[in-house]
Amino acid sequence: MSDILEDEVELETKTSKLNVFNWSMYDLANTIYSMIIVSLIINRYVLVIGQVEHGMTYGEASFVFGTIAAVMQVITAIGMPIMGALSDTTGRRKPFILVLTGIILLFASLLGLFHNLTIVLILYVIANIAYQWSLAFYDAMLPFIANPKDVGKVGGFGVAFGYLGTIISLLVMFPLILTFGDVISKDANPANLTYGYTGNWWTFVIPMALFLVFGIPLLFVKEKQKKTKLSEQKDIVKKTFRQLGRTFKDIRKHRQMFIFVIGYFFIADVANVIVAYMTPLVTDALQIEGAGISKDIFAIIFIIIATVAAVTFTYFIGKFAEKFGAKNAFFLVGGLWGIALLLGILGIFIWAPITIGFNFPFIMMILMGCTAGVALGGTWTAQRVMVTELAPKEKFGEYFGFSKLSGKVSSALGPIIFGAILLAYDPTIGFKAYGVAMAVVGGIMAIGLVILAFVRPEKSAKNY
Repeated sequence: MSDILEDEVELETKTSKLNVFNWSMYDLANTIYSMIIVSLIINRYVLVIGQVEHGMTYGEASFVFGTIAAVMQVITAIGMPIMGALSDTTGRRKPFILVLTGIILLFASLLGLFHNLTIVLILYVIANIAYQWSLAFYDAMLPFIANPKDVGKVGGFGVAFGYLGTIISLLVMFPLILTFGDVISKDANPANLTYGYTGNWWTFVIPMALFLVFGIPLLFVKEKQKKTKLSEQKDIVKKTFRQLGRTFKDIRKHRQMFIFVIGYFFIADVANVIVAYMTPLVTDALQIEGAGISKDIFAIIFIIIATVAAVTFTYFIGKFAEKFGAKNAFFLVGGLWGIALLLGILGIFIWAPITIGFNFPFIMMILMGCTAGVALGGTWTAQRVMVTELAPKEKFGEYFGFSKLSGKVSSALGPIIFGAILLAYDPTIGFKAYGVAMAVVGGIMAIGLVILAFVRPEKSAKNY
């Protein structure tokens, strides 16, 4: 039995365009899962199942989804530092991404076979935990595939490139919606509720097939690795938890990283909430329709517009972070989120229902979508750059894991907030309950930005 050697951790010194392309293709691939399953389908799929199959109200079904989503995020968060420590201990990240991707593909593909709430939620929880854990390994690859001076640019390129996956997959969804119809998850007459295109198994299989195809280039990514032989699995696990314990102690002494982790706890909530509730915000809350276009078709068009904006501008947020620092990038992103949330709240309380056309409310909603798209991509880009600014090079994986732990524990708040507010206010104020929830989420983000103001990344330069 051989031991894991304590080799010096080496970062990448050259940035290969082909290597960056292969790495970024996985961002494209996994975004297909995130945007189609998480943003477009699962929430409303559960809402219909809860109401049609189990006799729940809209608020009750939403609260069940929010509660399960919160529990899922807590489980995800607990595992994040472990995943990061495992990547640092083994010095390898790609094999773990491949295994977790297989789990995502299998369990997400099975979602369309069942209309039982318990089974669907179990399948989704497993698939989504695997997806979130895979990101811990994927983000930790960044300093080992690109020169440190290119990290901001490459990170922004990866996020922007990933959004192309949204456009590709959403375009594929058009014929399914046109063939099988809209999902109707909220209606005064329960008899009008329908699964629409989510009632067909191919709706779940096609996005996962695209995920598989576009994820193939990851196999060819070359990353800097520890020059070591792997020991038996039990020794890797022992060393992983030993190192994790040390990092729990060290991160409290690493003042700047500790402040960032706390601040990011509050900031990440808004991004995760928007991802999870994007479609019902458009179809159920803003009620955007007209011009002969169904709500679901417009929801996809709306997401594509937001995605085009993200693809166009997220790269520049990475460049901004590279030039002015990740903290300033977070303030820029926070301002964008503030504009998007304000427009959404005005749309829900004042302008809804909104008619498609050349009118002020509709134009403002398009502006909201574009702003939110850029802010969403900018959040992940700024987070990646901040960790590379703060973390010691031998613990990139663990510190990425801790930042994601912070984000995932935080994101457990969002579904609970949305679910609880919808449960409490939907019977009296209906769709306007979404506006109340968005206002609360905006306040949580503001707290995070205030905390982030105390981070001093330049003090961590000695780690490099």
